[in-house]
Amino acid sequence: MRLINYTCSVMAILAGLMPGVVLAQDSAAGPAVSNPDEILVTARKREERAIDVPIAISAVSGDTLEKRGAQNLADFLQEAPGVGIYDQGNGISKITIRGISTSLGANENGYYLDDLPFTGVTVPLSPDVRAWDLDRVEILRGPQGTLFGEGSMGGTVRILTKAVDLDDWEAKGSAYLSGTEGGGTNEGIKGAFNAPIVPGVLGVRVAGTGEHLPGWVDNDAAGEHNLNSQTYTTFRAKARFDPTERLSINGSYWFYKGNFPGGGSAATDDGQQSRSSVLSNSVKYRLYGITARYDLGGAEAFYGYSHSKFGLPEAGPLLGGILNATIDIKVDAHEARLASKGTGPLQWTIGGYLRDAKRDDGFVFALFGINNTSQVTSKARALFGEATYTLPFAPIDVTAGLRYYHEHLYGFETNSGVVTNQPGDIYKSWNPRFSIAWHPERNSTIYVSAAKGFRAGQLQPTIAVALGQQFGIPLPPALAQDSIWTYELGGKAQLFGRLLTLEGSLYYSDWKDVTVRIPIGATGFNGLINSKGTHTKGVELSATLRPVDGLTLMANGSYVDATYSGSVPGTGIVDGAAVDDISKFTANASADYRAPISEKVTGFGRVGWEHSSPRRFNSFPGYLPGDNINRVDARAGVEMAGISLAVFADNLTNDNGATSFRSVQPLGPGDLDITSPRLRPRTFGIELSATFGGPAR
Repeated sequence: MRLINYTCSVMAILAGLMPGVVLAQDSAAGPAVSNPDEILVTARKREERAIDVPIAISAVSGDTLEKRGAQNLADFLQEAPGVGIYDQGNGISKITIRGISTSLGANENGYYLDDLPFTGVTVPLSPDVRAWDLDRVEILRGPQGTLFGEGSMGGTVRILTKAVDLDDWEAKGSAYLSGTEGGGTNEGIKGAFNAPIVPGVLGVRVAGTGEHLPGWVDNDAAGEHNLNSQTYTTFRAKARFDPTERLSINGSYWFYKGNFPGGGSAATDDGQQSRSSVLSNSVKYRLYGITARYDLGGAEAFYGYSHSKFGLPEAGPLLGGILNATIDIKVDAHEARLASKGTGPLQWTIGGYLRDAKRDDGFVFALFGINNTSQVTSKARALFGEATYTLPFAPIDVTAGLRYYHEHLYGFETNSGVVTNQPGDIYKSWNPRFSIAWHPERNSTIYVSAAKGFRAGQLQPTIAVALGQQFGIPLPPALAQDSIWTYELGGKAQLFGRLLTLEGSLYYSDWKDVTVRIPIGATGFNGLINSKGTHTKGVELSATLRPVDGLTLMANGSYVDATYSGSVPGTGIVDGAAVDDISKFTANASADYRAPISEKVTGFGRVGWEHSSPRRFNSFPGYLPGDNINRVDARAGVEMAGISLAVFADNLTNDNGATSFRSVQPLGPGDLDITSPRLRPRTFGIELSATFGGPAR
């Protein structure tokens, strides 16, 4: 419900990956990888070595994630330089890339589930994905508007599930049991099965998970404990049909359901549940998709269609009243493209894109006299192309790309039975990308680039327009689109026979017309306006070292100076203030070791550390900053004949700081409710995994 975004009280609730640039820490990075560093990516809609792509990109294989015991994106995504993430404990994660962060409008950073671009339409949403049976996760940093379209302004996260293997069958499973300090016993079971039905022609793959994690947040005043429990059920199925050597057709289905009856992970500094609001919720989404690829010889033709349904109902006490809110989003997306193949000097991609999205919201809050429903419809169309030419006289690639985007956004609102149509607006944008890359050696790239990202605007809530007129505050019925230009100098190299991988980048981003809130008198409601925007300066560094067989050492860090470009009256936004919900410093390091214990047994161990500096929320001047967060995880075990047994410790130092800003709600004179999301407390556990497979007969 769009109205959720325009009351300070409700907003307090709702607002409330990877080593190195080319990361594959073991030989399980994928069958197409000939050495640990050469993981292949499709960041430019065609397969390439990550080291060759003039984009700051991090990639991690699904097999690596499973060996590490990662459960969701928040367990690893922040290991990519310049990326921030925290799990809100309610099926939704907050993802920021290179200082691009907002709680208004469509997604500010691209979020792809296989070939589906997910969008929250009016509020950025990044639904949880369990890290099981994935092929890989790619994080592309910097605007990706040319090839990945709307919302890819800070960058794009691509979550790619494992494809069907037409030649080999595979069965694998995993079960874990763990205990959380101050909480309960966590348990989970996961499985996957791949079957070639007609070897080389037809096959299927299915995967599923079931997990229950008791909570750890208490309400001592009511004698209640471990309130924020989490339950996850997921299922995925894929079918692949290759009737000829040139044609491959794939169908897929995703199902995800998460239940969070005691609210998310927000708590006070002493681990108590909020006294102002506790919203129970569930998250459910389904994704249906079909893709077809045809090899034309010198090029490959691709068509993809996806349909998704996303639901997020919330209910519970709020400031002495009862809130009931629902969000339902449906998205249909089509993409057709043609991409070159081979190793010629000219590589190119052209295509077209069509996306229809509809978001329905409900918001009932009797304490404020609100009974509101709304619907927003978004129809987007785009044409895009990109070409890379390698100069004949030097190892230099020149890339130019362009995307034309057109979106019609409109809807209606119903307030206590009174319907108001919202004609909305039409948004158009030309979005180029340019880069020059020099490859002094085969395994090194130095590049400069300039790229534009964009988002359409959003509709102004009708109640905000009406209140603004009463207080002499003119508010537009629809917000203008925003856009960003990023200029980058970067380099990456694999040195000393690939014992050392280095990456670094410097960038500057100018984000124009960012939508922000503006108070409407003393009503407690906010309207929306386009601000002057933000500007960001950043540095990213990463290094991966393999000094001896089996040992991988990784370290990376980033500095993000993201500030507002002008002041917004009535808010804490002033020229030079930090952008909301951004960590200025992030860093991480890890050591991963694998070695044979005997002829049949291999031992392994890993320890990792992640750091993020405090986040703030200057839009609301009464809110308080979060904390420095330092998370340490460790894992050790043995494996033999496809069976692995591991013990693990998550959040080993038991950091319980505020992972985001602290929301502040007054309950009475001198009585404040101050809460923020928290990490799960120190957790010890054991996991048993098994994988079996072989050629189809």
